[in-house]
Amino acid sequence: MLFLFRLILISVVTYLLALVAPWWSAILCAAVITFFLPGNNFNAFLSGFMGVGLIWMVMAWKVDVETNSIMSQKMVELFPVDEVNMLIIISGVIGGLAGALGAFSGNSFRQIFIKKKEKSFYA
Repeated sequence: MLFLFRLILISVVTYLLALVAPWWSAILCAAVITFFLPGNNFNAFLSGFMGVGLIWMVMAWKVDVETNSIMSQKMVELFPVDEVNMLIIISGVIGGLAGALGAFSGNSFRQIFIKKKEKSFYA
């Protein structure tokens, strides 16, 4: 349940920050959220990847629709990509990796400050 909450929170805050802040604000957003909502490293990585990646795909698709694919067609000519949909998926994967590394860093930074409980002899 915490994974889903973290995923939705990363997605919403990333979308809102993307309207006013630079692209790297998604990395900081994922790092801060996973710092305050801890989990294991894989869950943090996955929530950052899915949260930021999906938002970047939605925003790339939104720009594609608003410009009637004019900008996307020019980008397809520049890069070795066959169609616009592949370009949108690639941008989502790049954003997802950035968010995943930010979330992983935030979770790992939190683990620096937390002491692990020693196993009790009686437990």
